[in-house]
Amino acid sequence: MLATIGIVFYQSTVSSQQALAWQRHSQDIIYRLDEILYLTHDSEAAVRGYAMVGSDTYLEPHRRAENQIRQNLGYLRQRFGENKPQLDELDRLQASVSEYFAIAADTIETRATANADSAAIKFSPQRVKTATNGLRVSIEKLKADESTLLDRRQKGLSESLYMTIWILIVSTIAGLAALALANLLVVREFGRRRVAEGALIEANQDLELKIAERTERLEAVNETLLQIGGEREELLFNEKSARREAEIANRLRDEFMATVSHELRTPLNSILGWARLLKDGSLDDSQQEKAVSTIIRSSENQNRLIEDLLDVARLISGKLRLEFEEVDLAEVVEHSVESLSPVAEKKGVKIEFKDRPEEKCIVEGDRNRLVQVFSNLIDNGIKFSGERAKIDVSMLPCDGKATVIVRDEGIGISAEFLPSVFERFRQDAEREGQDNAGLGLGLAIVRNLVELHNGSVAVTSDGEGKGSEFTVTLPLFQNETSVESNDAANSLEQVVGDDVGLNV
Repeated sequence: MLATIGIVFYQSTVSSQQALAWQRHSQDIIYRLDEILYLTHDSEAAVRGYAMVGSDTYLEPHRRAENQIRQNLGYLRQRFGENKPQLDELDRLQASVSEYFAIAADTIETRATANADSAAIKFSPQRVKTATNGLRVSIEKLKADESTLLDRRQKGLSESLYMTIWILIVSTIAGLAALALANLLVVREFGRRRVAEGALIEANQDLELKIAERTERLEAVNETLLQIGGEREELLFNEKSARREAEIANRLRDEFMATVSHELRTPLNSILGWARLLKDGSLDDSQQEKAVSTIIRSSENQNRLIEDLLDVARLISGKLRLEFEEVDLAEVVEHSVESLSPVAEKKGVKIEFKDRPEEKCIVEGDRNRLVQVFSNLIDNGIKFSGERAKIDVSMLPCDGKATVIVRDEGIGISAEFLPSVFERFRQDAEREGQDNAGLGLGLAIVRNLVELHNGSVAVTSDGEGKGSEFTVTLPLFQNETSVESNDAANSLEQVVGDDVGLNV
């Protein structure tokens, strides 16, 4: 029995070591696949920068990414061994990579022999997206297959551990059976010797007491083992749930980091490219003016992205401070409209502030943050509206609350995305192709700022291509006299309610 138990524990130890080795194997493969995806993003940004500027310095990240991607593909082929489904999927991944680098090489050659516009056509977003979509699908499938294999091996390890526990229980029962058989043989032998019958009876009674005590202890141990087994199953279930949640969090984090890096790197590449050309002194006056305008516009875009990230960080950590004062809401809305009118006119969009109430709508809030709220809503409408579109801003009569409506004629919001429009880092799939799509933080900041002012914001849309309507509702400012009157009325209602309750 001891030899059997030793062999079982040895096999369990070997299985655990194999599970750890396979886990490292799977993590290494998933890391390599993620690295291929990140290197593809770096190569895409580099080739796009070279297509725009034509400077060879942009090609260094592309060449480095191409070399490392090919090394990773070779390494993955060795690691997959003879796993045919994974090798087939790896071949599809390699084909997608080759297709992408063929597009990149064609773009580089076109830029070297032609102009930036021709290169931009060669490296169009639709063409690049077609190649990279196959690459992403293959990478996600390989990662999913590797995770499935890892779960299967860990399940086998769990079954091996369960088998070990059952073998221990069976061995214990067999030991008790052997002890009972030995006791029977001893009793029979001493029964033949009548001379020592009394001593044998006494010894037998003592032995039975000991066996009963040991049996009770063993039953208690068995119950403890069963309880431990149940707790272990619960722990395994919780561990799997936590792992799934961690994988989802890691995936969302990776997607967010990729989006942030892309959104910040795109204007930065433009700034660096034009700055280097200005430093070389090879631009004429018109090109210099274009370079300065591009640098300023890219810097403003990058500054807006950074400010949105900082505002979200302050909102999440609760460190955003508001300076409350009496604010005329119509003046705030008018200021937001006037500040964004030049941007709208440049894009061919018209902003109208109509239906302004005759009486003043005074609210208690932070003037600058309220300006930010309505500026974000109007700017959102400008982003997703075409030429000759119109944005209507209106205020309803102040009847216990202040209501501002911002209606645009943009691309609208799909019914599937409408419930998630105010969540952080969420963007409608139909809007991903729009210019200056951003990080999906503007509307999330609007919702948080409005809620900090004890208000609410809602959105409606009839569907894609039919525009959208945002409604902001804020409580009106109440002076001390009205507050005391309301408190007195509430107290009177409470007294009347208590009297009614006593009568009932």
